[in-house]
Parts: sequence; structure tokens; C-alpha cells
Amino acid sequence: MPTSPQDSITINDTPYNLQELETLAWKKLVNGSVKKKNGFRTMCVGTINENNTAALRIVVNRKVDEVNKTVYFHTDNRSRKCYDLQKDNRISLLFYDARQRVQIVVKAHAALHTNDALSNDRWKATSPQARLGYMTLEPPNTKSNHPTLGYEERFSTLKPTDIESDLFQENFTVVACAVYELEFLYLDFTGNRKANFFYENSVLQDSFWAVP
Repeated sequence: MPTSPQDSITINDTPYNLQELETLAWKKLVNGSVKKKNGFRTMCVGTINENNTAALRIVVNRKVDEVNKTVYFHTDNRSRKCYDLQKDNRISLLFYDARQRVQIVVKAHAALHTNDALSNDRWKATSPQARLGYMTLEPPNTKSNHPTLGYEERFSTLKPTDIESDLFQENFTVVACAVYELEFLYLDFTGNRKANFFYENSVLQDSFWAVP
């Protein structure tokens, strides 16, 4: 049965009903995790800090499990975001691609994986160069009297070896974000369109069109 214009939105000449739009949203998030130049490759992560206010930062979308409705990113477990999530595991993820004119907001519960099978596998898949972010001698955001890399200056020109970087694996954490809500916003000069989706135990429970 063809999609009714009243119950769908058109993106790039293709109509999408609610079910098709949800599938499209997850496809876009998956593409962002595997394509480095995709607009959904990075996301703004929001946590609740010690002052009970929002704390924001940009992280890389490392993996998306469409079946289990989970989004993954990597972080230093000495960072403030880990401290926030240990106190309150609610997390928000904001994706936006200006070229696609699509914004996706995800609300989730975060689980921290350190020194377990998941984090060990992800660490092994990470290049020594990419591990520099976890090789700082002091925790992220530690006050410094001068501009600093945080790690040994020699690594500004030399790549660390596997052995050298493995010494810092204990700082590496994978954050698994189990999604319970997703908002899809399509921006268009003829009028914006929005839809909301709600999940429980990775299963879609409700969805509806919304005023943008």
C-alpha cells in the first residue's frame, strides 16, 4: 500500500512514513559510525554535572547497534563526563548534518566499560596514534601553568609504540548508550518536520509526528 502524503514526509524525493523514518534515522546513525566524512560521525554529548547543570562536549560516534538500539563512544575514564555518568547515567546525544538538513537527538542510559571484553576489543582496534588521548599523565582538564599536550612531548613528533600506549589502557573506557528516546528533525524551507520514537528494552513502544 503506497504511503499517504498526509502520513509521510518527503526527503530527497522519497516519502517516509513513521516506520520508514525510524529505519532511516538508525541507518544515518550507523553510516556516521563507519564513514569518517559523514555528518553524523561526531555528536555533542550532554551529561548532568556536579552542579546539576548540563555539561556538553563533542565525541566521535564509534559504533551503532541498530538491533539493540545502542550508540557507543570512547572516553578517558578520568574525564568529568565519566564522573558525571557514575552519579547519573542519563545522557543525551545530539547529531546534526547541515548537508542532509537532519538533526537527531538521542536520550539514553549509559554503561561504562573499562577493562572488560568490550573495552579490550575496542582498545586493540585503536591505533597507537589514536591512543594519545588516553596517555596524558594527569586527568583531562587538570590545571596547567602553560599550554600542554598532557603526554610526553616526544610524542608530538613520534608515534607511540603498542607497548608504550598499552601502559595507559587502564584510562580507556567504552561508553554504551542504550537509547530510550529518539527525535528526528528534518529542516526544509517549505516547512520543518519532526517525529519522536520511544523504546523500552531496545523495542519500539511508541512513535508519533510532532510539531517542529
